[in-house]
Amino acid sequence: MLKTYRHDNVVTAWVSRACQAAAIVLMSSWAGGIATAQPPRSLAIINSASGGDVIAPGSIASAFGRQVGASTVSATSLPLPTTLGGVSIDVTDSANALKMASLFYVSPNQINFVVPDSTKTGTATVKVLGGANSPQSTTVQVAAVAPGLFTANGAGVGVAAAIAIRRILATQTDDEVPVFHCDANGCSSMGIAMGPDAQVFLELFGTGIKGRSSLANVTATIGGENVDVLFAGAQGQFPGLDQVNLSLPQGLHTRGETDVVLTVDGHVANKVRVNLKDKDSN
Repeated sequence: MLKTYRHDNVVTAWVSRACQAAAIVLMSSWAGGIATAQPPRSLAIINSASGGDVIAPGSIASAFGRQVGASTVSATSLPLPTTLGGVSIDVTDSANALKMASLFYVSPNQINFVVPDSTKTGTATVKVLGGANSPQSTTVQVAAVAPGLFTANGAGVGVAAAIAIRRILATQTDDEVPVFHCDANGCSSMGIAMGPDAQVFLELFGTGIKGRSSLANVTATIGGENVDVLFAGAQGQFPGLDQVNLSLPQGLHTRGETDVVLTVDGHVANKVRVNLKDKDSN
């Protein structure tokens, strides 16, 4: 079930043009229209993309609680620090091994961090140190995969924080196509033009995916129709961020706004939406 905690903006100085949707992932508002929601009374750990209560090794997670940080500060370079604004996070896994998490962002009510890659599956204890109300600790379930997809509004629902690529068949050149538009009124989908002149690919961004057992065990549907998964793994530039590349069949050109459902090793990610249209339609 999607949590309704506030997700403050995370602004970084290392955003590249090649990762526009990844930038949305890191700068978007987690709860969108529910920004007045209060943090939980006790510490809670969630998947930063889906809001689910299971996390995975090497994934991006969020810690919500009252006064978990004394100030608001964001990491501005790589590698990410393990102490930020005087705050650190210890993760003790099911094998009783303790590791420090890398931190993206710290604020009085929220911390965004990367779960250590070597964290064992099972019940882990997460402890926040150095905040205004520390130490605080809680337990969370860790699984090999905990797939979550980021959305443009940061809420875990709605239009995907994604990039579409149209490969023109005659010239074998690629054109980047916008998937979403965000303004003061929120985020909406933009039509991805499909037609016989081009092959269209969709690049989704998420977390908790790279631990998949094999690419064959990653499946996706769009509008209920199976689509080919070409890649599912670490995005490679942003810590904790994963990428999934899909090839879209021409038969989807009249679907309009529709659901994308990703399944990784039997675990279903949060649904996201894209808008598919015929290239000759207005």
